[in-house]
Amino acid sequence: MTANFPRRITKPTVAIAMYLLSLEGKATYGLEIGRSTGLGSASVYAVLDRLEQYGWLESEWEADSGRKGARRRLYKLTEIGTTESNRLTEESKAKIVSISIKNLATGLA
Repeated sequence: MTANFPRRITKPTVAIAMYLLSLEGKATYGLEIGRSTGLGSASVYAVLDRLEQYGWLESEWEADSGRKGARRRLYKLTEIGTTESNRLTEESKAKIVSISIKNLATGLA
C-alpha cells in the first residue's frame, strides 16, 4: 500500500470510489453521491473528507449558477485518486469472487 492508500477500507469507501470512477473525470456533489450509492450523508461526507486528505479528490465550490439554494461543494478524482480507486475496486472485486468461490465450495451459495 502506498502512503496515499487508506489503512482500513470500508464498504462506503469502495462504493464511493466506484461511483466516482464511473463519472470518468466529471465533478459531482455529495448529495448526488449519496443518492447514487444509497449511502447517508454522514457516511458520504466522512469518506469524501478522508479521500481528499489522501489526495484522491479535489474539491471546489460551484460557481454561482443562479440556482436556488446554497452553493454545492463539487468533488472530482485526482490522477492518483483515479489510479488508487481503480486498484481498490479491482481488489474488492477479487475478494468478492474469492468469497463466492469459497461459498460454492462449502455449499453456502
